[in-house]
Amino acid sequence: MEWRNTTLASLLQALRFDGLWWRKFAYLGCVYGPEWWKQYSPPAIAAIIFALVRSNRRGAIANMERILGVTGTPAAAVALRMFVEFAHCMTETMEYYGPRPKPLTLEVPADNALADALRNGRGAVVVTGHFGNWDVAAKTLSDYGRPVSLVMAREVNATTHGYVRQARERAGVRVIYSDSSVFSSLNVIRALRGNEITAMQLDRATSTSGARPIPFFGAPALFPSGPFVLARLSGAPLIPVFIPRLGTRHYAVRVGGSFTVPREARDTHALERVMAEVVGEFEAAVRCFPTQWFQFSRFWPDDAISADTQGSARGERSEQLRARR
Repeated sequence: MEWRNTTLASLLQALRFDGLWWRKFAYLGCVYGPEWWKQYSPPAIAAIIFALVRSNRRGAIANMERILGVTGTPAAAVALRMFVEFAHCMTETMEYYGPRPKPLTLEVPADNALADALRNGRGAVVVTGHFGNWDVAAKTLSDYGRPVSLVMAREVNATTHGYVRQARERAGVRVIYSDSSVFSSLNVIRALRGNEITAMQLDRATSTSGARPIPFFGAPALFPSGPFVLARLSGAPLIPVFIPRLGTRHYAVRVGGSFTVPREARDTHALERVMAEVVGEFEAAVRCFPTQWFQFSRFWPDDAISADTQGSARGERSEQLRARR
């Protein structure tokens, strides 16, 4: 009986909007569909998901309220545009990784901090985020001629885990999950000292352990310290890289400055100073392209507490009204 329950649970997960079945269905349309379908279906599908998936919609709206300083309908409209941008990026990613890719226009700076670091043989800890097309970013890093490892959190929907990993590894990007054993960290440090590239996500702390509150759009938010600790231990520079979408199959590679995490950054304040500088570059990228920060959960803890408090207050008012009746 237990195996039946497990099978049923897996089937339901696969049939969810972010599950494996829909991912494979979307892949067929993105790779083999006509051009009109690739251009016009993403906004329609995004609007349907925005309307139906309440938790993601509310999280996106809350984040846009913080970023833009607006509330209500204006924030909801921008959040909807974010869903649409995400659908376009996913469509072009699947097409790009598929057997019939159309060429992308990539604006790559000729000389940048990443190229300099690799020429110096120091490797690089590249920090990116759920911003623009991070899958194109991961594949673009391989063009620098050095092995690339992508350290990331596992997929939210477990049924897509193997499917997504295989797609990235076919593109020449080794995937290491951030909740793996401590030996993974040792392997990453060894790779960095061998002048390789390690890419890590800046905007998703898998747990509060090791995460630090850093100012972000005027309020503290939790950012993982892992990339910065790896840079300190390996001696490799830490370099922000973001790839915003500028139009249909058109992206810009934005390489930030090179940040060295000194050995004395074992001190909390020294480490947080470097983190604040890097997060500042991430904030600047999000400020330029707010609808391309694909964060569907409330990112600021205080906002979640505020929402819970408001919900409790509404509940108390309802109880009071019922008592008066």
